[in-house]
Amino acid sequence: MSKKYDFIIVGGGSSGIVTASKLIKSGASVLVIEEGIHSNSLLLSMPAGWIKGLDNSPYLRFYKSIPQKQLNGRQHDIAQAKTFGGGSKVNGMVYMRGKPSDYDKWQLETGDSRWNWDNMLKHFIKLENNERIKNNFHGNNGFLKVSDPGYVVEGSNLYIKAMQELGLPYNSDFNDGDQYGVGLMQYTIGNGKRCDVVSAFLKSIKNDKNLDVKLKTIVTKVIIDKKKAVGIECFSQGKVKKYFANQIILTAGSLVTPKILMHSGIGEEEQLKKFNIQVLENLKGVGKNLQDHHEVPVISKTKPGYGYFNQDRGWRMIKNGIQYLLFNSGPVRSQGVDSCSFFNPENLKDQEDPKIKLYCVPIMYTDRDTKGITPDHGITLTSCLMNPKSRGEVSIESSNPLDLPSINPNFLSHKDDILTILEAVKLARRVIKTKPLSDIIVKDFLPDVSITSDEDLINYCKKMIKTNWHPVGTCKMGHDKDEMAVLNTKLEVRGIKNLRVFDVSMMPTIVGANTNAPAMAIADKATDMLIN
Repeated sequence: MSKKYDFIIVGGGSSGIVTASKLIKSGASVLVIEEGIHSNSLLLSMPAGWIKGLDNSPYLRFYKSIPQKQLNGRQHDIAQAKTFGGGSKVNGMVYMRGKPSDYDKWQLETGDSRWNWDNMLKHFIKLENNERIKNNFHGNNGFLKVSDPGYVVEGSNLYIKAMQELGLPYNSDFNDGDQYGVGLMQYTIGNGKRCDVVSAFLKSIKNDKNLDVKLKTIVTKVIIDKKKAVGIECFSQGKVKKYFANQIILTAGSLVTPKILMHSGIGEEEQLKKFNIQVLENLKGVGKNLQDHHEVPVISKTKPGYGYFNQDRGWRMIKNGIQYLLFNSGPVRSQGVDSCSFFNPENLKDQEDPKIKLYCVPIMYTDRDTKGITPDHGITLTSCLMNPKSRGEVSIESSNPLDLPSINPNFLSHKDDILTILEAVKLARRVIKTKPLSDIIVKDFLPDVSITSDEDLINYCKKMIKTNWHPVGTCKMGHDKDEMAVLNTKLEVRGIKNLRVFDVSMMPTIVGANTNAPAMAIADKATDMLIN
């Protein structure tokens, strides 16, 4: 019989690695199973290299959503990391926690104060090693390196000044509980290099005899015996394999964790029976409650010299690369998005619970969902909906656990989301016309200047809206009377012993922030609850 571990962790991303690190240091034996490969990409380690590194990347899997009726049949590309280290290896490195009300909502929904802002803040602080800030909101002794931008272009500074001209205050720290205002973001970057979870949390224990790692291995289901998780079944090198442990922890993310549960016989009874999967625990909420930040761009062409366009081409690329390698300075030190603002578009003076994060991308930014646009010198203002009310779903479409799940993000399905994003796009257009940013604008590109009515702008939003790559909530925690809660507040799967979920699928409601930092804090919190 193969070795039996204390813990098997399914998913070697941000949550999984933080969990593994803490368990190993507690003396437990741990097996981490990851579908992806190990990345030693020099390009991805450079702050500016992440966008180029994603082209045809072996470190990402792209899912195609089902056609969205409310968006005239559009389908979205939704990415998930497929590498050891997960999102922390391939993301934009933004370090953002969210605001107090995000976590206080969790307390209200679950009845458990351990998940409120004050208690979660302790975990953010414990994990963090901030290079600039030393106060009650930041840590300086953790393994996760956090820094200010290593390089800022003038276009970003002009955006900050324009937002101040419109009445927003300058905010020097979006992570102290007050997001309102405009300023520079913080990043998981240390000494000019990406700080991912593998380098941060596994470096000191990578050779520990109690740690095993299996890469290029797909977990197909949890093995359950008499309502108790005892191991996992997986597929590797063309063979089905099994591994056993006292406890199983799923950290495969909001798209895959519910899929694994469903193929294990845990989920909505009707859906499982449809594919002749034996129902071991009827949990209606598995795969439901999908939430994701979604965004709409406003794109303008600018005069040359204010942004990042052409900095990665020809002689400039060579010059910038040499400057980075020899002096650890220059444009390569930037991840390409320096600044943002948080506000309520209906009333810029309203400081409570900002609804919109407006990114300033100092280029005519295009991606997989924005086709047919030739990049040029420009500014892209991207309105990102922080706490959307729309809810989607992840489901299975066959009994084959190797098949990809079906994803319905359901963006803009709630009328309030439509109205908020409409006002945000209007505000972004105002920003473009506001000095000193307006002084460098050559042409309004998208939306076209002819698009002025609310109806036409809403149609523009439906045409352009896309994911911000932050899916959460598909195995939400909740109180005992919540029939849609998949997990209790210790993040144990209801009805099944020794099975837990420590990733962002546990969120009852999405936080108003990039999700990498919360993913690590959640894992740190949950592991403390497990071992203490």
